[in-house]
Amino acid sequence: MAVNRIPFEIWLRISDLVGPEHSSSLYSVNRTWFTIAMDLRYKDLDLSRPDEKLLSRLDPGIAKHVGHLSVSGLALQYSLLDTIAGQKIKFPVDKIMLNPRTCASDVLNTRIRLISEVISAATNVSEYSVKWNFREEIQSGDLIHALLQGAVLDVAWRAFGSTLRKLHVSTRPERLNAVLASEAQLEHLQEIHLELLHPSNGVQSIGIQDIFPDHVSSFFSRVNPHLDSLSIQSSSNLDLSSVFHQLPLFRNLKRLSLHIFLDHGVLSELESFFAHTALKLRHLTLSLYHAAVSSVERVLPTLAMSRACLPSLVTLEINFGLPHPELADTLLRELHDVFSGASSTLRTLILEGIALSHADLKSVTSTFADRDVGDPLQSLTVSVLTLTAAHIDTLAENVPRLSALGIIFMYLSREPDGQPGGAECRELFKTAIAERRGYYPAWKLAEISIWHKSRSVDSSRWDLVLPFPACIPTISTFFGHPIPVSQPGSVPAGMVAALTQG
Repeated sequence: MAVNRIPFEIWLRISDLVGPEHSSSLYSVNRTWFTIAMDLRYKDLDLSRPDEKLLSRLDPGIAKHVGHLSVSGLALQYSLLDTIAGQKIKFPVDKIMLNPRTCASDVLNTRIRLISEVISAATNVSEYSVKWNFREEIQSGDLIHALLQGAVLDVAWRAFGSTLRKLHVSTRPERLNAVLASEAQLEHLQEIHLELLHPSNGVQSIGIQDIFPDHVSSFFSRVNPHLDSLSIQSSSNLDLSSVFHQLPLFRNLKRLSLHIFLDHGVLSELESFFAHTALKLRHLTLSLYHAAVSSVERVLPTLAMSRACLPSLVTLEINFGLPHPELADTLLRELHDVFSGASSTLRTLILEGIALSHADLKSVTSTFADRDVGDPLQSLTVSVLTLTAAHIDTLAENVPRLSALGIIFMYLSREPDGQPGGAECRELFKTAIAERRGYYPAWKLAEISIWHKSRSVDSSRWDLVLPFPACIPTISTFFGHPIPVSQPGSVPAGMVAALTQG
């Protein structure tokens, strides 16, 4: 078979077997390998912090190979300023008598223009990640800010708006309006992630006038109606009801992730969405910043009443952001209603910000104890007030078909919901777990993770998970990392390194 008749997919498969140290030699093989090598090298182009080496390689000719473009405005500004610092500029001989600042300005303008040309020619970009986090109080960078805005933001929409499938925007509310007002037709967009940073003036509570409803409506009207995933993250108390008012446009939405302040306007729009449009929703994340108990008390009844309208829900993650004393008793009853029903399709459940008592844990998980119809719950992450061996017994009894378990505990105690204990409680827990060999013959748990107070790498308590393989032999993973068979019963250095690095 002639070389030029071999399917391109085979060439790509062969290229996967070529190590990075040999990839540069592919350029000179033939035209096919040159194209493959360029695709491999420039398919992910990160212009957030371009160094001198990357800037020297930038050329509009590489643009057609870019599939994922990442830009961070403030980082790009600082990086450009660093690369033209006096000691790094090699002035041409014929300009040696010119003012170095004038020459530096020429170099800066040339590099910004080059970046703009590359972005303008990048007409095959399918994923665009942009973080535009300039602050109004930055004075020295105002001119560069304006130049970059014209060279990056404005050009990007014209160049590849119609080819985008994934869009990640992280910006301040006042800049979001410019993004929403763009004229790009986003008919192929499948995934949107919007992160709203703190307003540049530092005010936490601003009005709806900072996000124009007309711009929101115009933007979403140009988005692919078959949008698959929508994520919104806002740590500011913004009125986002105009955004959520557009949710009914997307009847095929499968993933909705919200990290927001919950107010009654947003909640009303969510209620309408759950009741009428969310038939295909499979993954739902609600992370509520400083929500009032009254608002949270409306979320769970809404979900409970909407379970019939959410027949495809597979993953549910709720973080109430509330300490235990603020949790109303009615929330537990509503949680039970949310999870009730043998026909539930729920596979993954994550509950944070609630710090359940031992009795609460029994109540919540008892819903899954006798589920014989449909698929069982496979993964559970739950926050508890105290951690004892009795908590593990309860979980083994109520969710015996669980394969992955995560526990976030506030403190260790000798007995459920008892007084906080120190090192003696830690040793008591580890000994009790180790002595439970054969206690859980039906439990096929494969993964376990235990965190203290928050679900983060720094809070990982690997010392508490070590005894579990002795009583549950099916466990093969700690914190998402496989347990090396060569060192049973100890903490492998590789695992500790992996946990430390996240």
